[in-house]
Amino acid sequence: MLAGKIQFPKNDLNTHFEHFLQHLADTPTPQAVARLAEALGGLWLAAAQDGTAESAARLVSDAADALTRRLLQLAQAEFGPPPVAYAWIAYGSQGRRELTLNSDQDNALVLAEDYREDRHGAYFAELAGRVCSSLADCGFILCPGNMMASNPAWRLRSSDWAQHFHDWIVASDRHKARLAGNFFDLRCIDGDARLLTPLFATLAEFCPRHDSLLAHWVANANAAPAALGMFRRFIVDDSGRLDLKHAATIPLVELARIHSLAAGIVDTSSTLPRLLAAAGKRWLSEAGAHDLARSWTFISELRVRQQRQMLMRGGAPDNHIDPSALSPETQEKLRQTLQLIALHQRALLQIYPHMPG
Repeated sequence: MLAGKIQFPKNDLNTHFEHFLQHLADTPTPQAVARLAEALGGLWLAAAQDGTAESAARLVSDAADALTRRLLQLAQAEFGPPPVAYAWIAYGSQGRRELTLNSDQDNALVLAEDYREDRHGAYFAELAGRVCSSLADCGFILCPGNMMASNPAWRLRSSDWAQHFHDWIVASDRHKARLAGNFFDLRCIDGDARLLTPLFATLAEFCPRHDSLLAHWVANANAAPAALGMFRRFIVDDSGRLDLKHAATIPLVELARIHSLAAGIVDTSSTLPRLLAAAGKRWLSEAGAHDLARSWTFISELRVRQQRQMLMRGGAPDNHIDPSALSPETQEKLRQTLQLIALHQRALLQIYPHMPG
């Protein structure tokens, strides 16, 4: 889907996206939605040609949001109105509005307190199964770990979600930390957003007061393989390429999440606003926040440029780059970025030196 061949002049991007949304509103079936989604590759290329990674990621995220809402409408037209209120949430990269090409699904359901599994479970199982399957037809890959609304483990009442969040924060372990690292980047896509209020309240109240989860995140970040070796040489795979997502994007996302939640900031989940909001608060200095923000922008632009080049050559986009193919200036900037990330990771390890058992 996202490697579609349709291309649009960049100056007409907003107009074409509006047309996309208008056509989406008229799609009569999930199959028609999937056919329309084939245009997203061209829309993404037009956004990427503007030179801003943020606009490209925002477009894919906004499109995923709109596709999800339309698929929910079509499912409810077929299955009937929901028996209780719900919120369909996205987390991970879609929750942060940072989707890239060929992303997998990260979604779940938050249900009202009057939800009862024996009376309402079948409806929401059918609804979630239909929407997740249809999103896959649109090019958003089914989550390999089955962390989607189609999994009954991730269809919970609001109070149950809040209890999970509380447990992941105050009694964290390696598994809970991985779950929290995904679900805490949540955003309401459709339904009753008020159902998320207890979840955000739990984050704001307990994250700044309990270091168990933060310590696990810091330990996990420092345990990741280094991207730079001796004499500042890039550590690449057998094909001579560096995985930019795991070497830089994910570590920057993690640093932003740790610093924002340590400061009790829960009203934004995107990486760049998180860094700026956390500047000068608790563990992150103003200068450090702006250094990380510049690094985020650089890495994001580098990823988009790589993916755009691969698409233009007819290949499948990914996150692997050949550092030797970069200009000397870009290579040096990449080295400095990787060093900065490692510096901030080690600084947090001094604050959280002992991972709880």
